[in-house]
Amino acid sequence: MIEILILYIIRKSEKTIYGIRKDIIELFGTFTEPSIGTIYPALHRLEDEKAVSLTTRMSEGGKKSSYYSITPKGTELFRKMFFHAGSDNPSLFFTHVQARLGTMGILSREDKIKFVNETLRKTDIFLFGLEKKLEDEFIELDYYQRKLHERTVNELKSLMEFVKNLDIDAK
Repeated sequence: MIEILILYIIRKSEKTIYGIRKDIIELFGTFTEPSIGTIYPALHRLEDEKAVSLTTRMSEGGKKSSYYSITPKGTELFRKMFFHAGSDNPSLFFTHVQARLGTMGILSREDKIKFVNETLRKTDIFLFGLEKKLEDEFIELDYYQRKLHERTVNELKSLMEFVKNLDIDAK
């Protein structure tokens, strides 16, 4: 997920690692606030894949700074990662969907439709499984487990409603 956010942030202009972190927090801080210790290894993975390029130069303050920019391969990788199968863990799924929702503005209309349909399909699968578990008389959920499952069912329904109402043509 962090790689998608990094590639999204540097798609318009090169940034230092601190600029990348600042922009991620500004745009996506409602669900993630990555540390430099999370961003740094992700940038190195992206560098190894030739998805980002690194330029080192002196900043205006006279300090040596490293600037990251996206490469054409990085643009391809963004799309590939965007449509990579999400997690089978519902908690991670929510976080990954939020990252994708926050970056889908750069996708084509066709890709937005594809993403919406895939998200609704996967959400429906999670919802079906949880509702079946709640109805299963042989699964003994205690009060707190039941409440947590019910809360997750409500979150999944809310996510589905949110995604269904997205304006695919918005920029």
